[in-house]
Amino acid sequence: MIDTTPIILAVIGTGVTLLGILAGLLVSLFRILRQDIKETNSRIDALRQEMRTDIAALHSRIDNLYQALFSHKDPAA
Repeated sequence: MIDTTPIILAVIGTGVTLLGILAGLLVSLFRILRQDIKETNSRIDALRQEMRTDIAALHSRIDNLYQALFSHKDPAA
């Protein structure tokens, strides 16, 4: 009769090792993705601030243009 204990232990050991490697890879990928998300959020925040600044400048230009167009007194009056 063949002793299957070493074979069973080898299969179980290999499975546990593969699960450990898979878990390590998943943790590494999660950390990399989390770091990428933080960097992306930082870029988005910087772009939002730049947009707010540009919109404020545009509003100021529109206000100045409006004032220049409509604040002149009628010379005929």
